[in-house]
Amino acid sequence: MVNLIFKLMLFPFLLTGNNMATISPNKKINAGYKKIIISNPVGGNLSISIWYPSADNEKTYTYNTAANQIPITGKVAFNGSIAAKNYPWIVFSHGFSGSGIGSVEICEALARNGYIVASPDHSDAVQCARIEGFSSGNLKAAIQHLKNNPFNNGTKYLYRIAEIKTVIDHLHTNDFFSVHPENLILGGHSMGGWTVLKALENNYHPKAMFFFSMGELNWLFQQQRYFDASFFQSLNFPTAYFYGAKEHKQAIAAKRENVYAAFCYSNSPSPSYGLIVPRGNHFSYNSKALAPQLSGNKNQNNVIERRLINFLDKHIKGKKVNVSNHPLDVSK
Repeated sequence: MVNLIFKLMLFPFLLTGNNMATISPNKKINAGYKKIIISNPVGGNLSISIWYPSADNEKTYTYNTAANQIPITGKVAFNGSIAAKNYPWIVFSHGFSGSGIGSVEICEALARNGYIVASPDHSDAVQCARIEGFSSGNLKAAIQHLKNNPFNNGTKYLYRIAEIKTVIDHLHTNDFFSVHPENLILGGHSMGGWTVLKALENNYHPKAMFFFSMGELNWLFQQQRYFDASFFQSLNFPTAYFYGAKEHKQAIAAKRENVYAAFCYSNSPSPSYGLIVPRGNHFSYNSKALAPQLSGNKNQNNVIERRLINFLDKHIKGKKVNVSNHPLDVSK
């Protein structure tokens, strides 16, 4: 009994021990950024954007220019030093036609709060922006492509799973980031949510997963769910499902009983969260350059970032925080 009490007393310190980075509370953490290129398992090269905590000064940075000629900008310490080792790390999969630099505001915020975020450019047929090089289409062309090539069982998009697996395996062996396999977090937007969940079949064991409007377009327009209830019931880690308030209205108008996120949440074991983005739509998680008329505004970005960071801080770092106090959010 004494031994057990001693271990319980040590638990908060163990969370920030060998498997988790520790930062001086007086040391400001900035967002560092690197882009790397590795061999793509489906052919050619795979570009990866990586944000990470850095003590170096941030400067205004232009990531690239999107299909609509709007520059994607942010503030980072480009190629800066890393502030410490063994941070929790996130591998994030963007939605179809998006980009590894499609949600820079959220990724930068995660880095400033002590997380590494790696996001690749998937080899989608339509690419609204790229980490390196030129885009190959816009959002309108992407939606048309999806209409012409329905998701069905996902066989046309299996390349995404191979690419996410490659990113995870590469970061395992990257000395600069020195990530620990037990601190892996997976996240995705839209089809990216399907991508990271399918990656679980490669025997990865994430500490948590989060999803931005996963499968909502597939549910609204095709009335198809990516996974059935038993799949979500088998998950054994914390989950957070974000969705836009406008998506909910669309679902009701289309005579769907609810958003797909509600189905995912209701079948996921505790702890799990259903988190609404006020006045949000399917593209509220993207930078303005990717979807100028649909992207999230500053207030929506803050809502998404704060809840996501609270979720991760609570379940990854063991902090005593409330994930959300919004009356329309649900948790269990």
